[in-house]
Amino acid sequence: MKTDYKEIFYKYEDYLLLEYSLSNNSIRAYISDINRFLTFLKEELSLDVTGITTENIRCYLEYIHKYKSSSVARTLTSIRNFCRFLVKEKILSFDPSSTIESPKLTKHVPHVISESTVDLILNAPDCSTFQGQRDKAMLELVYATGLRVSELVNIRFENVNFQDGFLKIIGKGGKERLVPVCKRALEYLKQYIDGFRSQKDPKKTFPYIFISGKINTDGKICALTRIGFWQRVKKYCTDIGIDSSSVYPHAFRHAFATHLLNHDADLRSVQMMLGHSSLTTTQIYTYVATYRMHQVFNRSHPRN
Repeated sequence: MKTDYKEIFYKYEDYLLLEYSLSNNSIRAYISDINRFLTFLKEELSLDVTGITTENIRCYLEYIHKYKSSSVARTLTSIRNFCRFLVKEKILSFDPSSTIESPKLTKHVPHVISESTVDLILNAPDCSTFQGQRDKAMLELVYATGLRVSELVNIRFENVNFQDGFLKIIGKGGKERLVPVCKRALEYLKQYIDGFRSQKDPKKTFPYIFISGKINTDGKICALTRIGFWQRVKKYCTDIGIDSSSVYPHAFRHAFATHLLNHDADLRSVQMMLGHSSLTTTQIYTYVATYRMHQVFNRSHPRN
């Protein structure tokens, strides 16, 4: 009997949503991993989903070993979740991935832009224009909070508490967290909302705070996208003579965490503000902070 892959994937999407509360982007990534795996089974081994074994999973991991260890580990996670689903649906009688060990990950230390470089970028926008006032508010806010760019562009009016100084953010997997915001960032945000933002949308009928300034074909306001924001950041880097390749979407998030730790913040607080589910994820920034400390020591100590 021919396997109905369309029906399987419909059910698998529901499984990922209900069992793991994954975002749409994460679900698409899992489905993409599984599609590549099943294509390999069909084209290289002449098998379908009912023929998955431990050996051919290992064979596929060997096939993709040229990719980064983190990509291979993510693919194995996708396959494990899929196998659990197949067992639950009684398509497989046992989980063939259960005995496969995860590959050892190479610890990636993020490049962190310096405090002086952050200052240059934050001071680059011309606040006498709509784009400049909006960009200034966004840059101050993302550095003050360590938000992901996707979280930044999706901030709505109800997410901001000006009185108590915090944001309510819905992060990965629909997890909610409260993030404190400094007065400086809130002041620039308020200037933008009460200034050029109110001119574009006086009654605040459009729910997202950061708008592109362009009107779509229906005559409605558009939200600024992640790509749109990052194009603005790269423009400012070019304007002030900074290599834009060293400033990437997570740059301000990495800088936020590392600079806090450099100024004696505790790891647990940084973890909560970043929205990391595991402290292990946050600990990479302690390595960056310590590495910088050793660099300063080696460069400055008279005995070195």
